[in-house]
Amino acid sequence: MQIKPFKEYCELIELLQARGMKIRETSYAKKKLAQVGYYRLSGFWHISRTANQDNSLSDQFLPNTNFDEIYRLYIFDKKLRLLLLDIIERLEVHVRSVIAHELGRFDPLAYLKDDFINPQYNDRYQIWKDKLISQIDKSRDDFVLWHKEQSRDLPFWAVVEVWDFGTLSKYYSMLKKRFQNKIAVRFNANNTATFISWLNEINIIRNQAAHHSRIWNKKGNPIKILDNSYFNELNLDHHSKRRLFSRIVVMWYLISQTSKNYKWLDHLSSLILENFPSVPNAKLTSMGIIGDPEDILQQLKQLV
Repeated sequence: MQIKPFKEYCELIELLQARGMKIRETSYAKKKLAQVGYYRLSGFWHISRTANQDNSLSDQFLPNTNFDEIYRLYIFDKKLRLLLLDIIERLEVHVRSVIAHELGRFDPLAYLKDDFINPQYNDRYQIWKDKLISQIDKSRDDFVLWHKEQSRDLPFWAVVEVWDFGTLSKYYSMLKKRFQNKIAVRFNANNTATFISWLNEINIIRNQAAHHSRIWNKKGNPIKILDNSYFNELNLDHHSKRRLFSRIVVMWYLISQTSKNYKWLDHLSSLILENFPSVPNAKLTSMGIIGDPEDILQQLKQLV
């Protein structure tokens, strides 16, 4: 396939208008295309294209597709990513601390020993450990340098400070079941397989948000849920379990076990209820919110 030719901003605006997009002010559109990029914004107007007879998408836009609203959807997604990174950071710090505490009481250097690892994951654990040691060697953090100067290995409660969410989720998944249980129960999760899947899904969201990927309508694997009053009351269907809202439901459950930060949920509610733009085919159901969003978000607050 031949590569598409380069186009100047004014040509891109003319192309969008020719395809049916309403542009209120060309100078504004030009500035936003320069700041964000045509290709990046195209991920937000993709849903507003008309369908061909074979259900493939054409290059033409649906009626009332408006550049200003498309950009509002981009900003909505950006603010959503920042909110998600905020709660994920809190979860990351908390889970790291719990892992270090529960395993550190057995051995301050447990992370360096395969005694705590399910034997079927020994090879995977060795790769994980080698990567971690390399991270420590490259670290310029003061506490790491101090331990090196003292010729001391980092104790568990210190080494977790160089872990990211991927490091902790992989480590947890390799632990022997009895150690997994000790950690999961701290988060009121009575199923370690479900807890593993949660950490994996949160890590995916974390990576997408940190790398500025569009996130509001992303679809993934159906998330596992616990059989308890919180999840039973929310009654997530198969569609919702594959969408972002199910991940938010899980993160809110986890963070609420120790800190009911209603302010975070209020910010999320405000963003969804007051800032979701009017873009053809952009619906909150694409986030996995089925029904009245205000009622559902209020229900989240009342359930914990």
